[in-house]
Parts: sequence; structure tokens; C-alpha cells
Amino acid sequence: MRKSVLGLMDTALPVEEQNAIHKALEPYIRDGVQCHALLTRQSGSRRFVSFHVLVPGIWTVQRGHELLENIEADIRRAIPSVTVFTHLESLSDPTSWQDTTLDRG
Repeated sequence: MRKSVLGLMDTALPVEEQNAIHKALEPYIRDGVQCHALLTRQSGSRRFVSFHVLVPGIWTVQRGHELLENIEADIRRAIPSVTVFTHLESLSDPTSWQDTTLDRG
């Protein structure tokens, strides 16, 4: 019964899938790239992953976009049927560090 109820409610992804996300992110966490505000949830059969990717402020929009596309594709390969939401931020902008939780304040 517990499994059935949890399947109807929003819950975090299982630890194994969270570990797969971290493993997919590892190659990117270098050269000044960082991630934070990682959130996962499962609603019924749908899986969702959301996080912020922080890059050097001198990067072009194109370079940041290409990075996010690669990261999202790697996560989708690691976890089938997942929807990935990313948010690009500058490492040098102080406001980038003020939104590590759901409530920005």
C-alpha cells in the first residue's frame, strides 16, 4: 500500500538514481563549472531533475548552452524517461549563490 501511495505523490528519486545523476555530473565539475540546487522528484511514472549550473562569467551564451545540452543528454542516458530542467548562472554573480534552496531570499 505504501508503494502505491508514494507512486501517486511527489517523492524524491530513489538513491540509486540520485547517485546516477551525480555520476553523470562528475565529468563536468571541473574547469570552473559547478552545480547546486539539485532537486529530484517522481510524480507517478514521471521523473524530474532540476539544478543550476554555474560557469565562469566570461563564457558565451553559446558555450553555456552547449554545456547544458551535453549535461542534460548524459542524465537522460543515465535515467530513462526523465525530464531535466537546468538553469545557467555565472560563478562571478553573487546572486547565483543566493538560490541554492527553493526559497530565494
